[in-house]
Formats: sequence, C-alpha cells, structure tokens
Amino acid sequence: MTESLLRVEDLSVSFRTEEGVLRAVDRVSFDIRKGEVLGLVGESGCGKSVTAMSLLRLIPCPPGAIDGGRVWWNGRDLLQLSPSEMRAIRGREISFIFQEPMTALSPLHRIGKQLVEAQRLHLPIAKAEAWERGVAWLRKVGISDPESRMLAYPHQLSGGMRQRVMIAMALILEPKLIIADEPTTALDVTIQAQILKLLLDRKSKETSVLLITHDMGIVWEVCDRLAVMYASEIVELGEIDQVFGSPRHPYTRALMESIPAFTKHHDRLQTIPGSVPTLYDIPGGCRFRDRCPVAVEACALSHPELKTLIPEQAVRCLVAQQQAAREGGGHEHEG
Repeated sequence: MTESLLRVEDLSVSFRTEEGVLRAVDRVSFDIRKGEVLGLVGESGCGKSVTAMSLLRLIPCPPGAIDGGRVWWNGRDLLQLSPSEMRAIRGREISFIFQEPMTALSPLHRIGKQLVEAQRLHLPIAKAEAWERGVAWLRKVGISDPESRMLAYPHQLSGGMRQRVMIAMALILEPKLIIADEPTTALDVTIQAQILKLLLDRKSKETSVLLITHDMGIVWEVCDRLAVMYASEIVELGEIDQVFGSPRHPYTRALMESIPAFTKHHDRLQTIPGSVPTLYDIPGGCRFRDRCPVAVEACALSHPELKTLIPEQAVRCLVAQQQAAREGGGHEHEG
C-alpha cells in the first residue's frame, strides 16, 4: 500500500450558535497517500469544506471549535502545533484553493503583490524573480495578458479570473498537498480542463490533492479514491473503480443515480427524497435511514460504524454490512 502523506483520525468539529451546538464534522477518519487525488463528495452542508479547512486550522474560533481528533503530517499532529509552526506549513507544504476567491484574496492589494508576498514568505527569492514567476503562473492557469493582470485589484477581475489567481497562488510554491474546494466551479469547460490538467501534472510530481466537488464526472476523470460524506460523517470510502462500479452505501448510489450520465436507463432524472437531517440535533441510528429505500427497523436502533467490506472499500451501512457478512467478510475500518 502506498505510504500515507496525511492521516486524519476521528476529527470532530462543532459550531456554537444561538440555535445551539452544530456538529459539522463527526469523528471523520481518512488518509491521503503520496501522489494520489482523493475526492470528497456529498450534498451541500454535509461537512466537506469544514473538514478541509480544519486540516489547516482555518476554522474561526469562536464560533467554531475542533473538539477532537488528530491530523498527522510528517509525524506531527497539526492540531497541536503553534501558530507560527502552522504558518510555515500553510502554503508551502499544504496549500488551499478556496471556494470563494473574493473572500480569500485581499481587496486592498494588487494581484501581483499578493503572488509575490506568498512566495517571499516561504522562499529565499528576490522580488523581481517572484514577480516573473507570478506572471508565468497566471499564464499557466489561462489568464490572458498576465503582465497587466498582475497590476489589477481582485474586484477588477471576473469571478473566473479570481478563481484562476487563487489556483496559481496555491500551485506556485509546489506544495506536497493541495486542498481544492470546488476549484473549477466558476470556470468554463475549456479552462476547467486546463486547471484539471495542471492538478494532474502536479500529481505526476508526487503532489497529492484533496478535491472537494459536486461534479461526479470530474471525480471519475481525476480521482484515485473517493470519500462520500453525509450529515457530517463519511459513509463510504474506497478506490474509484470499486465505488463507481459497485457503490455499497444507498446514499452513494443515490448520488450517482441523480446524475444524467449515470441514469441513461431512466426517463426522468432521479432525485433523493427528503432532506439532510439538521446537524443541531442529529438523530440516533443511521442518519440516512429516513431517505433510504432499503432501510430496515434495525437502522433506527444503532448507529453503524464505518467498516471495510472488501479490500479498499469501507461502508457505513448496516444493510450492506449484513449482506457482506452473509457473503463472508467485513471488519471495522481503521483510520
């Protein structure tokens, strides 16, 4: 098995609000291996972005709080490092492509200044060289006339251009891990393909990627493994061929059946009935049971653990686990 670059163990995150305590991430465990792209999918509000931001301790405290867990990186727990130690890792070793670039870029500084500052903060590099590297990376991510764009402020660029600037800023330091939160949402298909190629080129240089997306087509095209989140926890985790070829969790199957490319045999686009349970008061038992077409009475009585049913595919589903037990096999997934 390929060596893990980053390992997450029982990560839990909550937010204290006027309505109560919201459990955004609940005992999430996974690993990211060297040179792989791990996809993280699920409906809006299931905890994907909070999980990703927690890895670099970017959750605002208060109202947020990391309640427990460990995030191992090069033998160190990122959750225990000092602020200065974390600043040395952010950007240089682990970079983040934010979902909304307008809030991630400084509105007070020109694009060039921000690209230069990101480099000089971590590298022994002259300002002129950092400027030229910034121009080169803007060109790589598909921005025309990059020299003049370096002199622009974020508000002078379109949403797609700002997103490409964020991607350039994340890649320019050649980090070991890139966390990409919906990195191609604001881009047209041509630029989207160009950006995905850049991410895959980084993979060939043994850079790993955690890719958060709603686009299952992108997941199939670029990911090696897939983690599916629902109601603040991972419900399925496995190799991309196995999960797409034989999804074990009913929620994973429902996600795939709601995509036109996977539903050619249906006359109408399939939908998932009901809604995600509130994270202020998560019900006992299986969190998907009220929307699940195969739920049984036992699903309301106990909360299923994430268990490996076959090598490299773990599922949090009592029905799937019982079926695997009848077929022979299945044990608790570790980390």
